[in-house]
Amino acid sequence: MFGSHSPGTASSACGLASTSSYGTLRGKVDGLEIQRAYTPISPANAEGYFEVLIKCYPTGLMSRYVRSWSTGDTAFWRGPFGDFFYKANQYGELLMLASGTGLAPMVPILQTITDNAEDETFVTLVGCFKTFEGIYLKTFLQEQARFWNVRTFFVLSQENSPEKLPQSYREKTRFGRLAQGLIKELVGSCRRKPFALVCGSAEFTKDMAKCLLCAGLAEDSYFLF
Repeated sequence: MFGSHSPGTASSACGLASTSSYGTLRGKVDGLEIQRAYTPISPANAEGYFEVLIKCYPTGLMSRYVRSWSTGDTAFWRGPFGDFFYKANQYGELLMLASGTGLAPMVPILQTITDNAEDETFVTLVGCFKTFEGIYLKTFLQEQARFWNVRTFFVLSQENSPEKLPQSYREKTRFGRLAQGLIKELVGSCRRKPFALVCGSAEFTKDMAKCLLCAGLAEDSYFLF
């Protein structure tokens, strides 16, 4: 089943998925077979369906395929795949660094933590986006930030004025790009020894790995999606 959320994004629901796993969507455009990997954002306990966040680009082949869908169409997926498995209270604190749709694998993990009253893991989530309007899942993230063990921050690369933001976002938003200085500050402010999760473009992931090492985290103290 298919449903559209906004002009630049879409979601699909068909099948089952587990926390932090991903599936591969297969399609055909002008006779050319294409496939892309997407991570479910639905709750880990969802039965009989999963939802994914898909960013549609003007000239992307998969984007063209997705835009051709109508409600009720069938999509073909393979999976789930993935090798990160979360267990309650496995880490003292999770430091989630996400760029754009790299937010997707963080969502089910975060929701798994807040849905479990016995899971006392602290979470610091940092979402990197171009603009405030471009932040995905604002309502969900605001709701999650109300939990005692969750805090959220945002880094906007194409804005520079806190006065233009809603009051509730001003203190937790930085401007520019997520870089080594802020990473050190975030690691230092963690309430417990953090384990970092990183997801975004290849360049973002590579940069964050370097920054985490410079901030004092060992290579076995972070996971790159």
